[in-house]
Amino acid sequence: MHKPWALAGSSLPFQALPLAGGTWRGPAPQDAQAEQTLGRAGWTFLGTLPDGAGLYRPPLMVKEASVPVDLRPQSAAWILARLKAGFAAMAEPLPEPKFLAILNLSPDSFSDGGQAPSANLGEGKHALLYRAQCLMAEGADWLDLGAESTRPGAQAVPAEEQLARLLPAIEALSALDIPLSVDTRNAEVARRCLAEGVGMINDVSALDDPDMTEVLASSEVPVVLMHMRGTPETMHEQCQYRHLMGEIADELMEKVAKAEAAGIAPSRLILDPGIGFAKNPVQSQSLLVEGGSLRALGFPLLFGPSRKSFMAGALPGKQPHQRDGGTAGAAVLCAQQGASWIRLHRGGRIWDAVRVASACAAQAAAPYAIEAESSSSPLPAVVKP
Repeated sequence: MHKPWALAGSSLPFQALPLAGGTWRGPAPQDAQAEQTLGRAGWTFLGTLPDGAGLYRPPLMVKEASVPVDLRPQSAAWILARLKAGFAAMAEPLPEPKFLAILNLSPDSFSDGGQAPSANLGEGKHALLYRAQCLMAEGADWLDLGAESTRPGAQAVPAEEQLARLLPAIEALSALDIPLSVDTRNAEVARRCLAEGVGMINDVSALDDPDMTEVLASSEVPVVLMHMRGTPETMHEQCQYRHLMGEIADELMEKVAKAEAAGIAPSRLILDPGIGFAKNPVQSQSLLVEGGSLRALGFPLLFGPSRKSFMAGALPGKQPHQRDGGTAGAAVLCAQQGASWIRLHRGGRIWDAVRVASACAAQAAAPYAIEAESSSSPLPAVVKP
């Protein structure tokens, strides 16, 4: 079966997503005939969601079908193909998450501002390497270097200032046996860092810099596209959603289409729902228990819950650097949701909790199952949405 992003009109609104109670979101049928066609395929149209998407009850048994990628968007066959492709994506085994360790180089980070190690001086280089080695000992798979704070209200940092922090750090860290990612929304910063051998770009703006697509298209590295509305300066004003998960999915897929049109292969993309970015605390909490539905888009997911302010209500009086216990709880939920990557300030016991949660989630009965039509099995698999 085709991936959701391979269908015609893949960036059109109303992506197929599983919802609470075993229902599904998808494009609403355009007329009674389309509704009947979908019904005959086992997808019962229940009504319209607040954002205009359709609400469906899936069939008890779903079979994989060969679906052409050039179906006419909005047709009943296209809607069915989108629902089935999303269903098949959810049936994929849960991944074992990777630990993307945060290594801040900015002096104004929300969590460890003023404590950022520098590689410009001898002592600073030793501190940077020591911090990196500690993260590696705590289980880090990658180091994510950031030279610009994107906390709420933060202003953009000029490219040269970011590079003055990043390039010496990249040179120093190249002595360690660990791949490096750079957290930047600036195309020039990405270009220069890629030239120094960085292995991934984590773009919280998801390609807002008009030159970023060209820079990334000329490389072969993985790219993280994060959901955010506005900028760090304005995002706190843009937390209004009619359907949180649905609108995040639709807006992310618009970014995917932009990347693909620029020549960035979908196989290189990782999606981040953007905890705390244009999300209020309740919405960020919702992402921890519903964000796994975005696996229906067919891409690996990255979650970044570490020390963020959505925990403040549950942990009153604790400053960001005192929220590692809360972060462990949030990271466990991310693992249960099927995160491929979890971005954290610390590992160690936190990562132990993630590994146990991931192992348990993988052993649990799969909530979705889909059987190929060519299977020789006499009975179709029963789907338990």
